[in-house]
Amino acid sequence: MLKILRPALFLFLIVSSIHSQDNLTFDFDYAIFRDESSKVFLEFYYSFTADELLFKKEAAGYEAGGKLELEVVNKSLAKTVVLKDFRIPVTLNDTSGANKDFKLTGQLNILLDPGTYVIKMKASDFNNPSKSRSAEEEVLLKPFVSNELNLSTIQLGTAIVKSADENNIFYKNTLEVTPNPSGLFGKNLSKLYYYLEFYGLSKDKLGDNYTVAFTIANSDGSEIKNTSKKYEVKSESKVEYGSIDVSELGSNKYLLFVKLLDSKDNELFRSFKYFYIFNDDISSNNQSLTDIENEYLLSEYPKMAEKQVDDEFKKAIYLMSDKQKEQYEALNELDQKRMYMFKYWKGIAPYIPKKEYFSRIDFANKNFKSDFREGWKTDRGRVYAIYGKYSEIERFPYEGSTRAYEIWTYNNIQGGAIFVFIDNSSGYGDYILAHSTAQNEQRDDDWKERLNIR
Repeated sequence: MLKILRPALFLFLIVSSIHSQDNLTFDFDYAIFRDESSKVFLEFYYSFTADELLFKKEAAGYEAGGKLELEVVNKSLAKTVVLKDFRIPVTLNDTSGANKDFKLTGQLNILLDPGTYVIKMKASDFNNPSKSRSAEEEVLLKPFVSNELNLSTIQLGTAIVKSADENNIFYKNTLEVTPNPSGLFGKNLSKLYYYLEFYGLSKDKLGDNYTVAFTIANSDGSEIKNTSKKYEVKSESKVEYGSIDVSELGSNKYLLFVKLLDSKDNELFRSFKYFYIFNDDISSNNQSLTDIENEYLLSEYPKMAEKQVDDEFKKAIYLMSDKQKEQYEALNELDQKRMYMFKYWKGIAPYIPKKEYFSRIDFANKNFKSDFREGWKTDRGRVYAIYGKYSEIERFPYEGSTRAYEIWTYNNIQGGAIFVFIDNSSGYGDYILAHSTAQNEQRDDDWKERLNIR
């Protein structure tokens, strides 16, 4: 029996040179493997783009770092089982030119009971916390039943080399497998490396031999290229790894299928993984992608969870027309929703960049939350999200029979405008908009009459 080795449960850091982007990028991925116990082994991969981090001059050189706040919640128990907050540092002697053109890539190994988990992440620039990104992923960990035929999920990597360094967090089974959390290949990453494991192999189930078949397909499932390997049944488990040349693939989204076939070529199991190609020099299916489609492939949207996309839409409704809201709500496919929100922010960017808008949402959540509503859902939160920070604010507390209220003045919109908010919640901080001189906002020149507590 082949004993599949597992690395120790701790964090390690490696620097891998790949393409960088303009905005703060935090990529993550995971793979699920069998453990010798009844538990399941979850490998969580992550990366920061160094060129997006703020480097500060220190005695040892120029220092920067990514900060990762990670929480893993057992959904059925509503219990946090992992809570980590750590920094991923990097020091450079020179930050000029292409010296920052690499990614900080790391891995966290977690042993968990079978079940459904929610992974919550917040990544930020350690030296500039205002640059941050949050994400959430729900993961189902099914048990690997002893002696039953099964296979792990597929891990995608930028390199796989033989290694004897068992202290390296990327080490497993005499290999150092460098993950690619973005799933993005092309240009200087012309080879897609893969790693997975098979369990419960036996002649009773397979015959004397078996075949592992690999297929690359378009996102619609149509096959592009195939290859396969044949093995004799020698042990209960098998580590399968290798690489596939993807240099001829054009910019697009693809599927890697791995299939297990018995000695009679009957398909018994399959696993698949999405990956992405960005290649300026090659068109996909003889049709060049548009500039915006290429930008989409390089953005965070292709891997964004549906819950996150829907949440982004809900918070963007203050800026959307009724028609835009209806268009999004009519979408059923996750990829359609992802592309819609990507194009939405591309179109509205000249008016307000996405980063600026969501910084306003964060401010509203921190400063305007009431006992009844999240900060961004309040009237003050809505106004702050749409118009930004006021030029001046006047606060008037409760006085006897008069309600508390605030007057926000904006000097830079529509030649000057005010917003009056009254606390109608008897001190609970739930301010409502009572009057405004801005266009398309509620106007009530007799708003002062509403201050009296009857």
